[in-house]
Amino acid sequence: MATFQTLPGFREFYPDDLTRRNHVFRVWRQTANTFGFAEYDAPVLEPLELYKAKSGDEIEGQLFNFLDKGGREVALRPEMTPTVCRLVGARANALKRPIKWFSIAEFFRYERMQKGRGRCFHQFNADIFGEPGAEAEIELIALLVQCLAAFGLTEQDFYVRLSDRNLWFFYLQALGLDEPRVRAILVAIDRYEKYGDAAFEGYTKEFGALDEGVKAKVLAFLGVKSLAALEQTVTALGDQELTARLADWRQLLGALTAMGLERFVEVDLGVVRGLAYYTGFVFEAFDRKGDLRALAGGGRYDDLVQKLGGPALPAVGFAIGDMTFS
Repeated sequence: MATFQTLPGFREFYPDDLTRRNHVFRVWRQTANTFGFAEYDAPVLEPLELYKAKSGDEIEGQLFNFLDKGGREVALRPEMTPTVCRLVGARANALKRPIKWFSIAEFFRYERMQKGRGRCFHQFNADIFGEPGAEAEIELIALLVQCLAAFGLTEQDFYVRLSDRNLWFFYLQALGLDEPRVRAILVAIDRYEKYGDAAFEGYTKEFGALDEGVKAKVLAFLGVKSLAALEQTVTALGDQELTARLADWRQLLGALTAMGLERFVEVDLGVVRGLAYYTGFVFEAFDRKGDLRALAGGGRYDDLVQKLGGPALPAVGFAIGDMTFS
């Protein structure tokens, strides 16, 4: 007689396991409601083109995608950001701003299984649309901290690493790099913590060896770990765009300090997030011991709603996965 087992990378939840999972979801839902976020839901099956439009053809390797019985190319959702952008974009003119939405939903990615990552998982997603200023990042980082602190975790258990893709763009352009080279450098920065100098191999293959003087300045900027050090570096360059961007950093960190959250947040320009649609501040939460994958991650993506067919609408969001809580 045949014996059937769960597919690789998928999970079942016996009653005790489901009780624990539901407790996590309940805490997240209560926290989001306290911050004034409204809950939404959306289909688990989407047109494949939605993900191609956001990430390009290379995303297909990570998707559970197929032709449905109507001959349509479809995919199980690997993340919520394209979907929520589609939903908001369709009714943007009728929605009161800022739009503050959250969801708790299941996602699917066909990728190599490893600690803290499977082929199906749940995420808490929270997004703010329609707020162009740092107020959106301030609220979302506060929400992220509270979503973790609500389980009794403290600054000894986790912290949020804060960075800024705009700041990197302005800095690298001030060093004389054009946009294609800037983007290649950002890919290297995203990989540097794991691979060291080997992270620059992609840049070298595309553009030739990176000038050693420029590389030294990139690595020095990567080492900035405080607002004071950031101000010192930017002031020395005298670049107007960099100087203007510092005002946003002061506003963001000043507000988090006023809320008593500065002990949870660290300046870390090594975080740039791998997805190219991020356009400004980016952040990730990690456990202090370094035993786990990132607990959460997010940032600003001001261009994505318009790219997916909606109006121009600023946006910031983050997601927390459930597997590190399992």
